[in-house]
Parts: sequence; C-alpha cells; structure tokens
Amino acid sequence: MLRQEFTTQSLLRITTRNEIIKFELGRDKDEYKLSLEAYSNIINDSSFKIKDIRTTKIKSKTVFSAESAEEHYCIKKIASDLKRLYKIKTINRDDISEQVLRILETSSDYGIIRIDIKEFYESISYDYILDKLKSDKLLISKSIAFLDDLLNLKAKGLPRGLSISPVLSEIFMRDIDLSIKEIPGVYYYSRYVDDIFIFTTKEYSIIQNKLKDILKEYNLRTNNKTFVDNIFMAPNDLNTEVKFDYLGYKYIITSKCYKNKRVVNVVLSNDKVRKIKTRIIHSLIDRALTKNATDYHKDLLEQRINILSGNYPISSNKGRNGTLKGGIFYSNRLVNKSGVFEEFNEFLKKSLYCKKNNFFGRAMMRIPLIEKEMLSKICFKSGFINKKYIPVTDKDMNNIKRCWEYKNHKKKS
Repeated sequence: MLRQEFTTQSLLRITTRNEIIKFELGRDKDEYKLSLEAYSNIINDSSFKIKDIRTTKIKSKTVFSAESAEEHYCIKKIASDLKRLYKIKTINRDDISEQVLRILETSSDYGIIRIDIKEFYESISYDYILDKLKSDKLLISKSIAFLDDLLNLKAKGLPRGLSISPVLSEIFMRDIDLSIKEIPGVYYYSRYVDDIFIFTTKEYSIIQNKLKDILKEYNLRTNNKTFVDNIFMAPNDLNTEVKFDYLGYKYIITSKCYKNKRVVNVVLSNDKVRKIKTRIIHSLIDRALTKNATDYHKDLLEQRINILSGNYPISSNKGRNGTLKGGIFYSNRLVNKSGVFEEFNEFLKKSLYCKKNNFFGRAMMRIPLIEKEMLSKICFKSGFINKKYIPVTDKDMNNIKRCWEYKNHKKKS
C-alpha cells in the first residue's frame, strides 16, 4: 500500500502555484514547508474533522468548496491517493476530440451516439462509493473517516465542486465504461466526465437501447442533449450533412471526400460561442459601470478582450513541453473554419457602438470613443491564426476573470 500519511512533504507535492497565492504559503520552498507543517499538524490532530464547507448556487446546482486550507488539503490529499490507488488517468479532452475527428474523416459507414448523463454528480450515490472504498480496503482508515465527515453535508449524490468528487465519479463509472465497451457493435467509446461518445458498426438504435439499460441499472439517466444518427453518404452528395456538438466543438460531417477522407468542418460549439460572447458583454459592462474609472480600469478592459482573443499560460504550471497554454487557439486547435472568429470581431464592434435606449446601450455610451476605437482593432481571427500570446501572471488572470464569475457564498449550516 502506498504511503497515505498527511505529512508536510506529501502536502507540498500536491501544492500548485494557485494554492501558494490563495493560502499565502510564503515566498520560497522553506516558507511553504513551514505553512504546510502547520496544516499537517491540524489534520493529524485527533479532534480534526471536515466541517467548514461552504455552498454556492451556480445555475441552480449546489456547489461545495473547502474554505480553510487544512480542509482543502485534507480533501485534495485523499483525492490524490485515490487516483494512485485506483490508477485513474487524467483524461485529455483534446486527445478525445482529435480521435473523434479522425474517425469521422474515414469514408466508412457508422452510427454515432452522443449523450450527456443527466445531473451526473447528483445521480451518483455517495454512500455506494463510500461502501466500495471500505470494502476494497485500499484507503487508510483515517482518510475513510474524513470521507465519512462529508456525509454531514447531506449533498445530493457527490458534492459537486470538491476535488474528491471527480475521482469518486471515475471509480463509480469504471464498471459502466467496461460494460458499454463490451456491447457488440461498439468499436469506439469515450467519456469525458458526463459526456459519452460512441461509434457503432450496427444500427444505432440497438446500441442505444442496451446503453440505456446499463445506465438504468446504475440509476443514471440521459438528458435532452442526446444525439444519435447513422452516417451513410454517397461521396460528393453535396446536399447531405450531419452536425453535432461535442466537447466544445461543432462537427459538420459533409458527404464530400478529399484524398480518400470525408470532409469534416470543425467550428466552435454553440455553447462555446455563447460563452465567449457573454464574457465580452460582462467585460464591457464592468468597465462602463465603474464609477470614477481610472487608467487601471481602461487597461483591465483591454486586457480582458486581449485574453479572450488571444492565448495565455495556464496557472503558471509547467507541462512536459514547457508552459501549459490555453486560449483562442490552444483551447480550440481543431477548428478548421475560422469564420466564427470574424463573428466575434463583429459582435465586439456592434456591442461597443450599441446605441439602443436600453440598459446595455446606455452603459456603452459611458465608454469614451477613443477606447472604443482601440478595442475595435483587437482581432479574434488574428489571435487564432497567429497564436497571439499574452504572458499574464496568476494574479492578473484572477483580476481578469473576476467579472466573468459570479458567486454568492453561503455557509453550510
């Protein structure tokens, strides 16, 4: 059994740059260790329990968060141990998306099933998972006791927002994933959290019925985003195409072929387009409604639009090939039709120069013309094609994102 103690060194191993800033751990490794030693001592005290969990309502769902450093680290350390004990691998969204695209490009006939599991975390029984962990006897009793503390949250299913829940959901889904893969006719299966994608060699309705039976056995249901279709097209039948969204992309499968590959156009999904446009609007409103705006607020708006139209480092973490990057290109690299980025350019300009006699129009009138002219020159398409890069710190990024994230914290009673 791997070492599962809550030592200073074990907490240091799972610490990220964000946590160093959030919990003010210090300026160097020695200071981090001093801070973490204090948290380690608290966690290892016999009277310690997880009880200071806060809740937030986001889109009608209850989201939980550990506010104190010691509870945060306690839960995160258990999640880290479970990952190693159950050999849970991190799923890469880009890898799945590229695999799906390459199969779509083949000229074979196939069925497609794409479903979302309804209320994923809320539908998974926490008691069931806890009983499994106890039965497997891989996790130390001290950690099991801390997980027992979370029963007091009276969460519906797994407590959404806590770092332990994604790991527990993967343990729960392991047998389900295997059962679905073994359905005759399933030759490709992937799942990203609650998003399931299947290629079939049989009529999709046969696979779909067996899939629903498996999910029903574990009290899981699909929502109304279910997509099913058979892809059978005569080459170069220009009147035929199939569209669907998956993991942030919209795939448009045409019947045209080029170099023995089916032409598949990839653009941003409807949800991702809506998300970027919403962030543009929130950025503009935040600037317009700031009383006594200074150069700082002007620069912050410019920075926000630059980030939305460009690329940036992710949480100052390093990947195997250097700094991890996200943004308009690095988060959407499979897009092969860049027209949507021109759409963002037009949307930004129309928003800035809106003259409607409503709340938004009146707010835009408060932004000086010189600022509007400067912002209108920012190009989303150029940011994608030229991979425009903005080197920002974690602190800068937190300020940039502030107006995009609305949270009302309420302490759990």
